[in-house]
Amino acid sequence: MKIKLLIVQLEAVAGDIDSNIKKAEKLLNESNQDKADLIILPELWTTGWDCPNFNKYSEEIFTSKTYNFLKKIALKYNSNIIGGSAILHTSGEKDRNTSIILDRKGNFLAKYDKFHLFSHRGQSEGKYLESGTKPLIVKTDIGKIGISICYDIRFPELFRLYTFNNTDFIINIAAWPKKYKDEYIILSKARAIENQTFFITSCLTGKINDNFNFSGNSAVYDYMGRTIGSLDEEEKVLNINLDLDSMKEYREQMPILKDTKKTYKITE
Repeated sequence: MKIKLLIVQLEAVAGDIDSNIKKAEKLLNESNQDKADLIILPELWTTGWDCPNFNKYSEEIFTSKTYNFLKKIALKYNSNIIGGSAILHTSGEKDRNTSIILDRKGNFLAKYDKFHLFSHRGQSEGKYLESGTKPLIVKTDIGKIGISICYDIRFPELFRLYTFNNTDFIINIAAWPKKYKDEYIILSKARAIENQTFFITSCLTGKINDNFNFSGNSAVYDYMGRTIGSLDEEEKVLNINLDLDSMKEYREQMPILKDTKKTYKITE
């Protein structure tokens, strides 16, 4: 199966949902594409990374500006949507960092609440938000997709779980710091290689404040960790065609996943 991806990379205006929606729409228009199988946006593209103010930006999922925009582009491009992430209300005490997934008709398929919250290096995501409680594999007409958000990438167990539940490819949406760009690229390639899968990233670029810049470098890596398409730090839509059959052929030639033991443990 061959699929067409549109990966959006932008610089978010902190706290300005309307401006960020207009920017995403403009970038998609400038891509000169009229259809796609999947559109992917980055983490917190509607608000930027602004931990102390997260709760001010929180929306109700089905009445949110974010949801309405995602539905609009799903219909316009006849595309499944991985809607980046937004700060959304929950039934719990705190809001969550949530990705909304829609089908080509704009119908709600699923949502993924960020599983691992980043609260290190002077950041405090876990102070203002609560973590999700479960991973997500979403079934679409182009296959089964494993969803992850930013810091999740540091936990290979999550991606192993996805792989052994027969995902066709895996996505990580991010707001990754520019200072640690090399880590993100290396981790992305590692997740691709060890799971023999296409690994797709969509990351914010630019800055939120004078002390915090994002890495950009949204990319698609193949099952051997090779870069088959990437951006630098520009605001742009990356247009990529994937051949999923090539991944299946490679797995047959190099059956590493079949050679993986069910359990690994040290015994005396």
